[in-house]
Amino acid sequence: METTSNLKHGAFQIYTGEGKGKSTASMGLMLRALGCGFRVYYLRMMKPRWKTGELAICPGLHPNLTYTNVEQDWILSRSKHIPEHVEAMTVALATEMDKLEEVLQAGAHDLVIVDEINYCIHRNLIPVERALKLAQARPPQVELVFTGRYAHESLMELADVVTEMRKIKHHFDKGVSARRGIEF
Repeated sequence: METTSNLKHGAFQIYTGEGKGKSTASMGLMLRALGCGFRVYYLRMMKPRWKTGELAICPGLHPNLTYTNVEQDWILSRSKHIPEHVEAMTVALATEMDKLEEVLQAGAHDLVIVDEINYCIHRNLIPVERALKLAQARPPQVELVFTGRYAHESLMELADVVTEMRKIKHHFDKGVSARRGIEF
């Protein structure tokens, strides 16, 4: 299928760091792109159990949006220590990476966002070499965004734009729990 891109020159962006706002920034970019008529593919990798506001609204939000969520159970505070959870998530993410390669190469989307891929690489759930290959094979008219803490140095070297969210102060440190509609 031949498609024309809304972008003459795409870039590879990374949103990383310990601060709040990486996924939120990618959602803002998604909305901006949709408002400009872009076709967007959004893959959410690491928040499958959270009943977030974006999961409630994004799947049917806009005809130019393909919003995908990895359905594998993953409990952020525990699963990394449970071999069966690690293995199941590794398999699920390998399948998603296969689909993502196809999506990028098809060129049917102007913007491709891979939410929490940096964390997945950090936890060895996705090999960094596979993510590098994906970013290097990005068609030049496609904007590719990786989000998540712990962005790998080799990916940051390859990226055109790297934004680090730095926590200066956060009420989590005072025991305030994540708030529905604000943090999730």
